[in-house]
Amino acid sequence: MVYTESIRGYPYMKKEQLAKEFQISTGTVRTRLFEIEDEIKTGRYNDYAIIRDGNIVLINVLVFIDYLTYRRQLLDRNARKYAPAFHPEKLVQMIGWSNRAVVEGETGNEA
Repeated sequence: MVYTESIRGYPYMKKEQLAKEFQISTGTVRTRLFEIEDEIKTGRYNDYAIIRDGNIVLINVLVFIDYLTYRRQLLDRNARKYAPAFHPEKLVQMIGWSNRAVVEGETGNEA
């Protein structure tokens, strides 16, 4: 039997949800949010990285993880050119938000 295993996560979170999930303060999340907005201006992330509508602020989790990973390099003007480009598909594979085919083998009658 072959079936598709699908593991999904919610792609956007509020600041409070990110703080709880990553066990950091909401102040830290707020600082990273402003820094990510600067990266949107430079073109590293697209306009959908952060969604703002009035009091609603939603942050893309994949962008947040990528930014945490490469933050030191991105803040250093000399080192930022060595930071790899943002590839959300690689992150999706790493954190398990993907589909994969699973094949269940038949169990043989062994004596």
